[in-house]
Amino acid sequence: MQPKAKSTSPLYKFLFLLIGAALLVAAAFTLLSEPSDAAPPITEHALGSGHAIWSINPYPAKVLRGNRFLIDLTDESGAALQGASLSVNLEMMDMVCGDYAFKMTEASPGQYSGDGVPLMAGTWKATVTVQTGDQTYTIVRMLKAIH
Repeated sequence: MQPKAKSTSPLYKFLFLLIGAALLVAAAFTLLSEPSDAAPPITEHALGSGHAIWSINPYPAKVLRGNRFLIDLTDESGAALQGASLSVNLEMMDMVCGDYAFKMTEASPGQYSGDGVPLMAGTWKATVTVQTGDQTYTIVRMLKAIH
């Protein structure tokens, strides 16, 4: 005589389906909550009559660590834009507090650097204000921060 196969109770089937559905919803939420067009490590921007190339190293930026922000500024002829004053504000998207502000210094002609520290993982908006002579420019980019 062969042993009888145990049947799975409907309660276990229901719990299995419920857990599976919850995992699918969590996976979909994770995929949809990340911006599909996450900013690359290097972005290019028009700057009045000049040009800016903005990079972040490492990228994605590391939470609670100094990340090197580099901006190369050139004028309309492609020459290094020297003597500018740059300040950056990092703002966590959809958060009321937790901004991080820092200054950038001219490391070499037309190349400015500074260390930014995202306070939490997620998507951040970085805004740099460039003051050169009597002109003021604002550049905005998005960045991703991870643990």
